[in-house]
Amino acid sequence: MRSVYHTCPEARSSSREPVETPPLPDSPRLLPSVAPLDGWSRAGLLGLYVFAFFGLLGITPATVGLVLLTLVFLIRFDAWRRLARDPVALLALAFGLYVAVHSAIAYVLEPTPALSQAVIDNGTDWVKLLLFIPLAYWAAGRPDRVRLILLLGLAGFTLATFRKIDWATFDAAFFSTRFESYLPAIAFGMFAGLGALGLLATRRAFWAVRDRSWKRWLATTLWAIWLLVMLEGLLLSQSRGSWLGFLGGLAVLMLLEWRARQVTTATPIRRRWLAILLVAAAIGAILSSQYQTIEMRLTDQTDTLQQVISGDVTEVTSDPVGLRVNALLFTVEKWRERPWFGWGAGTSREWIAASGRPDTLMDNVEWLPHLHNAYAETLFQFGTVGLLLAVALVWALVRATGDECRAGRLPVDLCRLFLITLVFVLIWNLFNYRVVRSDWMVFWILLAGSAYSFRLARLTEPPGDGRG
Repeated sequence: MRSVYHTCPEARSSSREPVETPPLPDSPRLLPSVAPLDGWSRAGLLGLYVFAFFGLLGITPATVGLVLLTLVFLIRFDAWRRLARDPVALLALAFGLYVAVHSAIAYVLEPTPALSQAVIDNGTDWVKLLLFIPLAYWAAGRPDRVRLILLLGLAGFTLATFRKIDWATFDAAFFSTRFESYLPAIAFGMFAGLGALGLLATRRAFWAVRDRSWKRWLATTLWAIWLLVMLEGLLLSQSRGSWLGFLGGLAVLMLLEWRARQVTTATPIRRRWLAILLVAAAIGAILSSQYQTIEMRLTDQTDTLQQVISGDVTEVTSDPVGLRVNALLFTVEKWRERPWFGWGAGTSREWIAASGRPDTLMDNVEWLPHLHNAYAETLFQFGTVGLLLAVALVWALVRATGDECRAGRLPVDLCRLFLITLVFVLIWNLFNYRVVRSDWMVFWILLAGSAYSFRLARLTEPPGDGRG
């Protein structure tokens, strides 16, 4: 008999909205298999946990973990026919084949060696994004395992951040700098913002009733400190795109919490308001300490923004806002030349440099490395066909996860986490492009794989599965 889900009565109701459940002990979860772990399963799980923890901490061990979990997946997985009938897997395969064939053709046809090399390097990185499926297999649709690998990912990011700080010269001036030695500001802001949202969405996993009061207070204190660190990191990044993404995700989370407040008794009203006051006080304290930085970032380049809003984009100043506008105009121009299939993976920088427009496409003394917009980059590289395939893949993954949430097979906190992550990333991608960077690939494989694991487990898990 296939592994069984525990659900509360509300989760079995006909409502199409996720229902708030009590803390972790009563949350819907897939029970571990009774089959003992064999050597292959232990190796696959080792790869899973190593990849999750070192993904944003160390490239070499993270790569070893990813290779290990993928190889064991290829050895162990035997439900290929059922997987081939799933829309998410089919679209992932279609997108991967499109990128591979597109890159092979572009490599042959590109006019310069630099463009050909860019196509091979970046095309390979695009295909690596499909490794979220092997990770989904090892996550096994188990909420406890998903929470653990996401927690390990956040712990690795936090440890890497502290490791990059020069504690010998740590002073007040540090708080006006960025973390370029670890990640670009906008990438650091994304991970810090998502970390804060994740801690808020899954807070009851930390606040769960424990056998001793000191354990409960210790867990709650650690959660609060961790949240403060993530919020401070978000502000220190000075990344307006990350700030907007965080506010969008936070607004959705607050809306979901408000809608669910009348259908749950999981948290007493007094405790709920106490938590709200504590979080509000923490955010207020951090905002007040960084008021000048926030004001400077929000009022900077307002003249350029007003010019763009007025519709005058013919001579936009080459500040961060103007450069992004000029990059979008360049995208439209080049897209009209090749609307269906684009110019090749990773070729935008070479074409920007070949444009001969230093006044509009050069940042200080450097050509723009990309178009600063993930949607524009996908369209530029792979054309309308490639962009539609990418959107279809994301949409299928979102719909599959939503179906699992409505059926009560996911705990509510994870449903909310996946939704607010989607909102954050959709906003963030308007301002930057890091799809083929190692940090983004780690993020995508972890989050997409965790979300897809619930559907994959339901579709393909055989009796006596040994994933543990």
